[in-house]
Amino acid sequence: MKIGVLFGGRSYEHDISVITAAQVAAALEGWAEVYPIYASEGCFYLLKGGIDIKDFASGRVKKKRAHFDKRKGKGVLAVWGRKIVLDCVVLCCHGGEGEDGRFSALLDVYDIPYTASAHLASAVTMDKRYTKTMCLNHLIPTAEGVVGKRGEDVIERAKSLNYPLIVKPARLGSSIGISVAHDESELIGAVALAFAFDKDVVVEEMIPNAMELNCAAFREEDGVVVGGVENPVSWHEFLTFGEKYEGGKYKSGSKSIVRGELAERVRSLTKRIYDVFELDGVVRVDYLYCKGNDTIYLNEINSQPGSFAFYLFEEVGIAFHELLMRVIAQSIHKAEGKDIISFNSRVLENLSVSCQKASRNCCK
Repeated sequence: MKIGVLFGGRSYEHDISVITAAQVAAALEGWAEVYPIYASEGCFYLLKGGIDIKDFASGRVKKKRAHFDKRKGKGVLAVWGRKIVLDCVVLCCHGGEGEDGRFSALLDVYDIPYTASAHLASAVTMDKRYTKTMCLNHLIPTAEGVVGKRGEDVIERAKSLNYPLIVKPARLGSSIGISVAHDESELIGAVALAFAFDKDVVVEEMIPNAMELNCAAFREEDGVVVGGVENPVSWHEFLTFGEKYEGGKYKSGSKSIVRGELAERVRSLTKRIYDVFELDGVVRVDYLYCKGNDTIYLNEINSQPGSFAFYLFEEVGIAFHELLMRVIAQSIHKAEGKDIISFNSRVLENLSVSCQKASRNCCK
């Protein structure tokens, strides 16, 4: 089996994508031919050798320009004069053009199976504004909030909310550009920071004494497989980028696992969200639980989570390698059932005949 591992891309979470791709390639070693495909500045490259984090840290990555193409009706990766037919592409992109659906759409064009949600679902879940709209329509609780664009008076709009407020760029993850405001002065600075990263922002009321809960799921055949539930602990008001990835008190994969009735409610809600948003591949859903009113609020949907959230599936007996193989198999199965989107309408043929008749009549 020939598997492409696509990572990188123009994103603030580029480096985290490199780490995920390295983990995936290592987990697939010995089970598949892995082709590391690196996206950089709008171009694709096939790496010479494996994915070595030290090479990326030093800027000494050996790569060859590549592109996607078609050969005998099949999608291929073209490089070094070769055209490699890939059975599937494992998408390891976080944020930016990788997680917002653009790479999904590209692979759809070339009929190459991939392990992620389709372009529309990816775009909706990447944008916190549209996520909130979908939640409103399906009665999924989210924090009270307002949205705004550059040039709009977001501060005035936020006066309907109660402090403290959390301000987020609409389309970023990993806590980048996020800050908390306890009064209007802090809100002005928080909004300015968020606008430095995105042209749209979301301002929400903070859930009081909230417990953060995360859960992951993937689709298999006609069902959804749901992993365990974790409670990441922060000493800030929200998990910062440094806590998530730079070795603070919080480290990915070393969280407190939640069990019991609350965990089952989270798992059930995760399955429902997975279906409502028509997701595919591994998705991690992040929640805020308020014990005061016993409500679970959706915080964020990660359609391509770091490390594939493999540690959450280990809680239900699914090892990382098995998780990848099952997701790859489902992606190939989904691609085989793709809808036919063209047929011979004969419109052009009939129009051509009509034009010929018109031309002959004009010459009489």
